[in-house]
Amino acid sequence: MKKILITETQYRNVRKFLLEKEVRSYVFDWDDNILRMPTKVKMEKKENGKWVPITLSTEEFANVRKDPNYRLTPNSFEDFTDNASFLKDAETAIHNNSFAPSYKKFIEALTYANPFAINTARGHSPETLKKGVKLFIKMVMTPEQKKMMVSNIQKELPAELTKGLNPAQLLDLYLDERGEYYPVSSTEFGERFGIDVAGGASNPEHSKQVAIEHFTKKVFNGVKQHMINGDYKKISLGFSDDDIRNVKAVEKFITDELSKLYPEVHFVIYDTSEGGKKKMVIEKE
Repeated sequence: MKKILITETQYRNVRKFLLEKEVRSYVFDWDDNILRMPTKVKMEKKENGKWVPITLSTEEFANVRKDPNYRLTPNSFEDFTDNASFLKDAETAIHNNSFAPSYKKFIEALTYANPFAINTARGHSPETLKKGVKLFIKMVMTPEQKKMMVSNIQKELPAELTKGLNPAQLLDLYLDERGEYYPVSSTEFGERFGIDVAGGASNPEHSKQVAIEHFTKKVFNGVKQHMINGDYKKISLGFSDDDIRNVKAVEKFITDELSKLYPEVHFVIYDTSEGGKKKMVIEKE
């Protein structure tokens, strides 16, 4: 057996790294946060006392959804529920390099096989969101990033699950085991959590909070024993969204409720509403 000699300083540094091992998890909104999708919201705008049909980008809709001069129609979100349209629009956005502020953080989370969730006001099926993530991995991540991701999947997931799997199978396992997909205006989401999703795309704040609480519980329960054993010293959960109303609602929810339910979790919010990233750390009392 080959022995490697290290200095006392090197030993302390290695030991410090091991003792500070952290579980990092992330909740990502999709539109204008990971990708700037070409999907349009169909609305009506009041002009000279009359309601005129218009189409808006998701970014424009986020700014006017509470404006009384704009109103929704029964068909406003029809392109936000069709599964084929989501994958087509995602491919178009990637081809056009229409990346949004959190896409690099998303790549980082995938590369290190971190637990992650997609938390979107869309109404597609969860399976379609997962296919969108696979498309993103295929088209955006470099060969080196994909190789590192596969290696980290093997390190992070139990050996009894990963043994004998090829890279494609490992990816599917990771997306199933460590990924969660919350299309909060979908019928699947409503049935899963027993809530009314009517109008969910226009007022997603509450449903997004339900999803975040569910994901936090999953992540915490998944590593609780490792925390007790001392394998991990810290759990962090980052949330990023481009809609300032969602950001403020989630900030209040985490401050008032989640941080008290899960004092072991370090919560960070990334506000991407102005095209960049504003980082907010939820301080413990």
